[in-house]
Amino acid sequence: MAMSNSSLLERGPRAHFDDNRLRVHPGWFSPTTEELESEATPSADVLFDVFTQIIKIAGALDRGASETLEDLNLTAGAFNALVELGKVGEEGVAPSELARRLGVARRTATLYVDILTKQGWAVREAHPADRRMVLARLSEQGTHLLANDGQTYQQRLSELLGDLSPMQAERLRQLLGQIMVETAS
Repeated sequence: MAMSNSSLLERGPRAHFDDNRLRVHPGWFSPTTEELESEATPSADVLFDVFTQIIKIAGALDRGASETLEDLNLTAGAFNALVELGKVGEEGVAPSELARRLGVARRTATLYVDILTKQGWAVREAHPADRRMVLARLSEQGTHLLANDGQTYQQRLSELLGDLSPMQAERLRQLLGQIMVETAS
């Protein structure tokens, strides 16, 4: 039995519809989980779209981070190096290990340490067991900067991601953690 639009309106928002075809849910037009999981790997087109979205987002985040960190005269990468040196503590870290922790090339990690050293926030020291090896660690000024302002800058940078629910943020973190980018050493 077909209903006219006027009879649907007359019945009001609490009306119960026996005809499921009258209901529309945005998820109905998306592939089901079973359909998505049945594919061994996503198509190259889908993966390329994901790649280009990540590149666009990375660019936007980099520009936003540059504005956020402008008063420190730091890039997001150099700020991350500052935070990572704070985690390492007094023992310091070799540039190669810093590069691994940051997911960048060794020369990039060295550049970050150069920037932080020029700002007075990091120092280089010879490794106590191997004088040929150099370790980087926070200076007293760098430690003071992180202790006093680190959380404020981390909060400002976090706000660049917009309003994600806790579940969305965790899922995004997990998905991004699954992406493996292989680079030539």
